[in-house]
Amino acid sequence: MKKRSLLFIMFSILLNSCVQDANYSVPEIHCDTTEIALTNTIQQIKDMAGFGLTEFTDELVIEGYVVSSDAAGNIYKSISIQDAVENPLAGIRIAVDQTNTYTQYPVGRKVFVKLKGLAIGYSGGTLEIGKAAGAEIVRIPNTEVSQHIIRSCETFEIVPKKVQILELNNDLVDVLVQFENVQFRTEDFGKAYAEVNTTNSVDRIVSQVSEDCALLSEMTLRNSGFSNFKSNELPQGRGEIMGVLTKYYSQYQLLLRHIEDVDLTEQHCGIGSALQPTISFQQILDLYKGTRVEFGVAVPYIIEGYIISSDREGNFRNALFVQDAVENPLGGIQILHDEENLFEQFRIGDRVLVKLNRLYLDSVNGVLTLGFADGESVGAIEDETFESFVVQTHENFEIIPLSKTLSELSATLCQNILIELKEVQLIQEELGNAFAFYSGTNNGVRTVETCGVLQRMTVFTEGTASFASTKFPDGKGTITGVLYRVDTKLQLQPRFLEDAVLDAERELCPVIVPKIIITEIADPENSTGARFVELYNAGIHAIALDGWKLNKYTNGALVKTSIELSGHILYPDNFLVVSNSGFESVFGMQSTLVSSTISGNGDDMYELEDSIGAVQDVYGVLGLDGTGSDWEYTDGRAVRNYNVTTPTARFAIEEWTIFSTDQQAPLDFGPFER
Repeated sequence: MKKRSLLFIMFSILLNSCVQDANYSVPEIHCDTTEIALTNTIQQIKDMAGFGLTEFTDELVIEGYVVSSDAAGNIYKSISIQDAVENPLAGIRIAVDQTNTYTQYPVGRKVFVKLKGLAIGYSGGTLEIGKAAGAEIVRIPNTEVSQHIIRSCETFEIVPKKVQILELNNDLVDVLVQFENVQFRTEDFGKAYAEVNTTNSVDRIVSQVSEDCALLSEMTLRNSGFSNFKSNELPQGRGEIMGVLTKYYSQYQLLLRHIEDVDLTEQHCGIGSALQPTISFQQILDLYKGTRVEFGVAVPYIIEGYIISSDREGNFRNALFVQDAVENPLGGIQILHDEENLFEQFRIGDRVLVKLNRLYLDSVNGVLTLGFADGESVGAIEDETFESFVVQTHENFEIIPLSKTLSELSATLCQNILIELKEVQLIQEELGNAFAFYSGTNNGVRTVETCGVLQRMTVFTEGTASFASTKFPDGKGTITGVLYRVDTKLQLQPRFLEDAVLDAERELCPVIVPKIIITEIADPENSTGARFVELYNAGIHAIALDGWKLNKYTNGALVKTSIELSGHILYPDNFLVVSNSGFESVFGMQSTLVSSTISGNGDDMYELEDSIGAVQDVYGVLGLDGTGSDWEYTDGRAVRNYNVTTPTARFAIEEWTIFSTDQQAPLDFGPFER
């Protein structure tokens, strides 16, 4: 009897010792790692990854510190490790076919990962380590996890890396991060972390604000429908949130390990629910000084725009244009991308917010353009990240094209905007042509004109556009499209075939001969900074000077220095004065253009060149130093005789009156008059 009682007691003790509580208490750790030799860092292993899978056949070993936990059910069958307890440089996710990993690999545990037999590759756009199964990464089988992930006997306190949302980058993926001064959106108040009655995962938006409650940026908090805190109501305060940073393709996401990762106890900032523009188009233009602009991450740059282009018919592949207003815009910008069928998500008239941080701004063939860094300039926004930079507001407006004639356009005005070009027709030489070509996929340009206007316009069509092989209409009318500058010349790009409405009878245009002449060259004795060259339109037609140049040849040189005249329209009986920097202070008026090239000291030649490179007018003899010649104007000025109204490509001294000494500014000179 006593034996049976004793056996029963012993059996009961043994049985109870095998029962685990609901929290799966941590088992005893066996941790003999003295024979494990580290061979690589986490970053070195990540650098081995390519576009496909990279399988490890050598005895490679990395070490790291566990930062994830599946104790709360918000992280599933994965372990994230980083390379340092504090200020890590890299992290990596390991896919395991095992649950309750927190009992074996708690947060802070130092582990070694034996990589032989494993592989690294992309899953959901993020690098992870697992087993290779064909072209995919799959989880390490439960029976093999402990063979590859070896626990040490050391556990450390992990110090989360404090970062700004704007500073997020791929080096922080699978690292424990902490965001300060964050809060949930006001319209989410009263909602739970996830759906209470389903197991669906739910995204909540976390907003980061400045000390004065200005919205800086936002990111996604990913909450599993299996988490034990999914029914908790979102806190309505402001403070700190930490978690493991992950990435699903282009979208950064934060995973909580447990509800204690959220500490929002300060007063909530009363800000709007969505991103707001922080900088205007004009301010962006002011930032651009001719060299690439890097927006970085320190200051939040967000612009508001309205979509004016479409790739629906293939004529705006990989380029999206937005302008700053629905009507009467001041300017716009091109955004390069590598998406297909973008029109399905971004329609003409959609209001969007463009987050400029991490983007670059530069002129691409004359078009002000946003994109990723590419060499010395900018290229397409890559890797399906477009929507993280261009944010839909889901508001749509009717865009009113700016109505213009050819005579009203200039290369410095109305760029990258939607216009309706009136009273134009295809030039005689191109009648019968297609928008691009009748066969093949080469891009094409067609030239349109308006009778009585010297300036012409090119219309661009991509060879892959659905209407590329359609015959260009022979009549006169309007063409609607995006207007931009190619180098120094304007170009129009229609979106659809119906953008070209040329149904009126075309005209036979008379030939226009421009009559722009050089009328005064000044070298005041008392002020080198007040030197200037004056141009005059002696004809009856307004002349757009896009592509025109004023060239200077110094001391008989054959190499010229050019001043671009693009962007200016010279109307009949009007002047254009190009001066040195001291002109205004001496004459009490502004010149049209200021350039240090205007430094002719009496023996230098000037030449006026039109948009096709032909010389229209000259002063001086090419290749001859004017010192001692009959056209020298040292300390003086050269004035075109009043009866001369026709330009000449060969210098004629008899057309000029020359004062070679003792000319004082402003009394002895007459800019802007004949």
